[in-house]
Amino acid sequence: MGEARYDGHADWYDETFGDYGAEAGSGGVLARLLGPADPGDPVCVDVGCGTGLHFAAVRACGYTVVGVDFSADQLRRATTRGRYVLRGDARRLPLATASAATVLMTFTHTDIDDFPAAVAEAARVLRPGGRLVYLGVHPAFVGAFVDRGGEREGGELRVTRGYGDERLQRDDSGRFPVRSRVGARNLTLATFLGAFLAPPALRLSSVEELDTRLRPWRPDASDGRVVPWNLAVTAVRSRAG
Repeated sequence: MGEARYDGHADWYDETFGDYGAEAGSGGVLARLLGPADPGDPVCVDVGCGTGLHFAAVRACGYTVVGVDFSADQLRRATTRGRYVLRGDARRLPLATASAATVLMTFTHTDIDDFPAAVAEAARVLRPGGRLVYLGVHPAFVGAFVDRGGEREGGELRVTRGYGDERLQRDDSGRFPVRSRVGARNLTLATFLGAFLAPPALRLSSVEELDTRLRPWRPDASDGRVVPWNLAVTAVRSRAG
């Protein structure tokens, strides 16, 4: 099943990223992308739920959240935020086929060892007509191959070698919190979007680029960035699939 790289880092993760679940963070974006739950079929599976930072935002939309994560340490914190959590590998979800109306994944494509397999599993557990919502950093503009340190001041970024190297990479400099502690994978845009296009029953319905404040990105972005920082994807499982 691989290594639970986030074990031993749950408390640090909560302290570092705790604000993400708020309305002003990714919690607000997810509420917009998810929309209100169907009262007759409200289950939303949060794959790679971590410490459950988004549980409250998803519940506020009327969903019953089931969190799944591979890290027992992350789930230790998640149990303080939600009743239903499962330990499992995103590439082999411990859930029945067509058992959920909605699947949510946030900031996981840099963590999961086989992201296309995880998306295929998400498609498997979706009911026909069900939706998959994904939010994460932009594969083409955020990674070990990009230096965005001078972007705001100079209006430029520096691209170095490394795009296309999808192996787990670590950075001991401390500049990138997650990459320094647990490592990260830099998927190409083709690998990332291809993961949603590959499952025969899954239909890509929207792709949205976002700025550092998780607002729709514009060329004159108010955060001073010259390219997007985040990417949101939604897909629907075919009713005929």
